[in-house]
Amino acid sequence: MPKRGSKYQHLFDDPDVGPWLSGYDRATQLAYAREFDRLLKWLKKTPREVVIERKADLKCEDEYKRKRYERLVFDFFKLLLKTRGRAKKTVDAAKSFFRFRFGKRGELDFTVHEIKEFGKVGTVYIDYLPTREDLKALIEVADVRDRAILLTLASTGICGDIAEFTRPQFEQGITRRAAPNDPVCMAPRGGYLKRLKTNVRMRPFLTCDAVNAIKVYLNTRKDGATWLFVERNGKKLSTGALDKIIKRLVEKAMLDIPNDQRMRLHNFRDFFSEAAHDADIPHDWICVLYGRKISGSEDFYVHATEEKLVEKFKRVEPHLSVSRLSNMVLLRKQHEVALDDHERVELEGIKRLVGEEKFRRWAEYELAMKPCIEWDPETEYEPAIYRRQRILEEMLGGFRGRSR
Repeated sequence: MPKRGSKYQHLFDDPDVGPWLSGYDRATQLAYAREFDRLLKWLKKTPREVVIERKADLKCEDEYKRKRYERLVFDFFKLLLKTRGRAKKTVDAAKSFFRFRFGKRGELDFTVHEIKEFGKVGTVYIDYLPTREDLKALIEVADVRDRAILLTLASTGICGDIAEFTRPQFEQGITRRAAPNDPVCMAPRGGYLKRLKTNVRMRPFLTCDAVNAIKVYLNTRKDGATWLFVERNGKKLSTGALDKIIKRLVEKAMLDIPNDQRMRLHNFRDFFSEAAHDADIPHDWICVLYGRKISGSEDFYVHATEEKLVEKFKRVEPHLSVSRLSNMVLLRKQHEVALDDHERVELEGIKRLVGEEKFRRWAEYELAMKPCIEWDPETEYEPAIYRRQRILEEMLGGFRGRSR
């Protein structure tokens, strides 16, 4: 059951609706609460008023009056047909509520024509709500880039808009944070970013987990692209590409997702929202963090300064952090292996391009140049030049130091 402060808490606390929702898993609870709330607002009625009216209708001998709510639900369905998934989910939520509240006798009994219209909308899945354990499982099968993407999605909840992040944004956020372990704000100082879909203002933050993963990822980048996340060829990632990454990792991690549910890019928006509500962050503050329209005055944006949002986000971070669940020694080792693999692929490509003899001579020159860079193996990743020399030594084997 969602904790205190959830957007739909009034429904979970309602004596007519709460017991109905409690019979489902959390993802289904949220989906049904969202759709039933839309229906109630359209009807302009409370759950109690709906129950009283339905009881009275069921006692009528006139079938037209008895089926008043069937017609209302169908009319609302037709209004929502431009968003087909939402239309079908609203009908499913209404059918489930009336079946629970009134049993077989009082469940919605639609006409053949209405049932045929419902059938024209294909299978509609409920969005799966990932947990931190799910995020941990995804991270452990992801490569360096995808790990950074996952943690950024979980940190911000802004979905495809992370494709708009740039390296300068990230670097500026790093330099202006007050302490090394503070979250990084991706919006400009004193300003906001805007969601592409809705043009709503937002100030997204990155957790320490996300910041560290991005730093590792940037160390593998050889392109000069300004975008924070790119395709293998250096081009900007699209929202569609991000969604494919999520679906591929879900399959690879073999998450146990119910058959009637699905996991996609947008689910990280719900993941962030639930984590923030679990941390008892007021709803309007959450809206500013991940770009949702607030219901109050525009003056709230002036009140919600970056400094105040940092404090709010620090309360959310434990609910988003994977490092508290993961074996970080193992994750670090996986990072190192991924960096080695990335470097080895590049060197093998150079070898094929120039030939073995030229490659050997170049490699010997590289190995002869011994830079001196201070680093702490316990807390830092191996400098890129050291990594390259170590792998070159492995590739050359007995050739190192041999003259030809």
